[in-house]
Amino acid sequence: MIKSKQDYLEYLNTDMIVNHVEKFSTRITSYRWKYIKSMRKVEYLTNCKSNNIVGKIRLKIARYFLKRISVLTGISIPPNTFGKGLFIPHYGSIVVNGSARFGDYCIIQNGVNVSEGVIGGDYLFLGAGCKILIGVNIPNYCIVGANAVVTKSVEEENVVLGGIPAKIISRKGTKNRDRI
Repeated sequence: MIKSKQDYLEYLNTDMIVNHVEKFSTRITSYRWKYIKSMRKVEYLTNCKSNNIVGKIRLKIARYFLKRISVLTGISIPPNTFGKGLFIPHYGSIVVNGSARFGDYCIIQNGVNVSEGVIGGDYLFLGAGCKILIGVNIPNYCIVGANAVVTKSVEEENVVLGGIPAKIISRKGTKNRDRI
């Protein structure tokens, strides 16, 4: 969670690196980057600057821009749900409940739906079209396969989940992988 300007800048820098936004032209044209940057700004203003009238006005303006880019991209990820290093390879129809919490360095594909009360660890990969239902816990280094429906919490780290309902189909998660 962003608790200071230093944290805000660290989150933005990490998000920029994992989303491959090194060029200035990409920063201007990438809607995915605009969404992440806007979401992080709302997080920062909500957690650090909303205690006076100027901060409240800035927060209201930032929320307006987040809503606009959300409608444009189809991404609906509330502030304070993902840690630093959030990677969104494609935009379109990503819905995450505001009570969900995920760790650092998560990859979230398009078509993903996350219900309330979900807790996810670090280094997760949420495949295209996957659904994670109410109150599910997913540990570190897990991969949720495309179109999988996770109905129960997972106890084991570093596994691949797939199917409807999702079951462990492999013990080779994201740990010690060069790429996913």
